[in-house]
Amino acid sequence: MANLFLNTNWISMEVLRLLVNKLTVAEYFNMEWEKDFKKEFAVGSTIQIKFPQTFTIRNGLGYDPQGINRISTTISLDQVFGVDFQWDDYEAAIKAERSESEIRQQYLEPAAAQLAQETDSRAAQFAYQNASGVVGVLGTNFTTVATPNSARAYLMQKACPPGRRVMCVSSSQMESFSNNLTNFFHPGDEISQAFKDGYMGRQGGFDWFESQSLYSHTAGTWAGSVTVHGGGQSGTSLVITGTNGDTLNLGDKFSILNVNAVNPRTRRIAGPATAQTFTVTQAATLTGGNDTIQILPSIFGPGSQYQNVDALPADGAALTLWPGTTSPSGKVGTVGFALSKYAFALSGAKLYSPKAVEVCSQKQDPKTGIAVRYVKAWDPVRSMQINRFDMLLGFGNLYQDNGAVAIAMA
Repeated sequence: MANLFLNTNWISMEVLRLLVNKLTVAEYFNMEWEKDFKKEFAVGSTIQIKFPQTFTIRNGLGYDPQGINRISTTISLDQVFGVDFQWDDYEAAIKAERSESEIRQQYLEPAAAQLAQETDSRAAQFAYQNASGVVGVLGTNFTTVATPNSARAYLMQKACPPGRRVMCVSSSQMESFSNNLTNFFHPGDEISQAFKDGYMGRQGGFDWFESQSLYSHTAGTWAGSVTVHGGGQSGTSLVITGTNGDTLNLGDKFSILNVNAVNPRTRRIAGPATAQTFTVTQAATLTGGNDTIQILPSIFGPGSQYQNVDALPADGAALTLWPGTTSPSGKVGTVGFALSKYAFALSGAKLYSPKAVEVCSQKQDPKTGIAVRYVKAWDPVRSMQINRFDMLLGFGNLYQDNGAVAIAMA
């Protein structure tokens, strides 16, 4: 009987279909940039995405033209992963499954499930490390609606546009919140959600998911106070002074004394002042002198078209690690997130399709841009049939401060 693995178009299309339908976290990333990656790319290719120009208001009838000042972000295609399996010619002749249903159940569904999980895990890691807003207490699960409501308020204050939003929390968090499930959630009425693992319902404008893709985070360790060195700093780097050996871990959140968030449209504080929070984008160990750390969002002060704080940091202003968490130094907790499609980008692209193999097929989902390549080759030395599935993805920040909030939990 003919081995159905020769039907390579069916194989790659079926894995792609199963994979896309299983996505949870990655589904809430913006995937509108796949048009820039239609051709086959080498790993490491990047694109620059320019943000729309922002303007300030002129008073009176005078003419005061503003300079065009475009800012941009980068999406890098640097996430390569796959699934491999093989069997020898004797196994193929005597033991291999023959029917389409057997092949789907025994090989394609497990491969698609693992590829989808890996995609979601990488998306969840990117989201928590790059989201600068934070609510909740690291190391402690919330038990009331106050924390998710704070996440919603944060997105509103940051002028996050309306649209689909997701709240991803851990199983431990859902257990801590279980007494409120009946009164808290509105059952989902979308048929598509019925096929999503971990879907809990809707509340506060969020689709709630109990996600196994979330990461545990260990906060940096600070022996004492950490302060700003040099007032008036702006941009994505900050010079600070701490104790020799202090650490800041990738994904740590912090605020700066008297540096408060403003609405990006009004450029004013609406209601009580709320400290602007930042995320550390590169791990660092302090020397006790003047050290430079990398942060997001970029600090834009008064007068800037892109103003996001009410004042630039003052010299000697104290930093607060994981605001809202008591004694956060070295504390461990899971980080979930409230996420909109305006926060992060995900792009898929096709890998090179080799010719010197037995068969090769590659399919790309037109909606998400995610592609799956299937290759089958025969190893004449071992008399072995080799099968591999490969994917190429890339992530990037869009409006990471306006469209996402990290949720600190146990």
